[in-house]
Amino acid sequence: MEDNPRFFDLVGQVRAMRRLKPDPVPEDLLMKVLNAGVQAPSGMNSQPWSFLVLREAEDKQWFAERYKAAIESRFGGFSFADEDDSPLARQFRALQYQMNHMQECPVLLIVCGLRDWPFKVPEAERVGLAPPNYGAIYPCVQNILLACRAVGLGTALTTMHQVFEEELMERFQIPVEYGVVVTMPIGYPMGRFGPVRRRPAEEKTYFGRWGNTTS
Repeated sequence: MEDNPRFFDLVGQVRAMRRLKPDPVPEDLLMKVLNAGVQAPSGMNSQPWSFLVLREAEDKQWFAERYKAAIESRFGGFSFADEDDSPLARQFRALQYQMNHMQECPVLLIVCGLRDWPFKVPEAERVGLAPPNYGAIYPCVQNILLACRAVGLGTALTTMHQVFEEELMERFQIPVEYGVVVTMPIGYPMGRFGPVRRRPAEEKTYFGRWGNTTS
């Protein structure tokens, strides 16, 4: 069986793109990306995902204000010198840019999942709202990431909505049987795509017992 080099090149270049142009994303292109997302597997083909697309300036501004406040409440004490060119400093500056320009992204995608109790929680302990079905939603999200890269769109995952999720759900009338899993600003990137830096699987893989690196 031959490798598919285009696939392996693609997965090696799916990086967080936090600086996005305000240029509109055509609806047919967005739907192409979302239709790639829904090809993901799910238990018993339950397909527990749903998407909320925000395009209106007022809606994005509302989200951006709360997103910024959430970031500052958690990371407000972090700062880096202007001359610091370390990977962490560059990542933090990209995050700051996203925080200050979230309202300018052409599409803000909210990925929701039906709530479903994990098997490990006994029925007697299932009190309150179940969490969304993360195990099914994240493969869908990964498909969206890959599809965005394939069509030249940039995006990055954020879960900071958790800080104001109740308010978010009320504002956009998300039914209680769903939970918000991730939010994804989507648009054409200002920067260029490039290879990601990851430690090789050989350094992260054990055989038979944890710590055994020999197959």
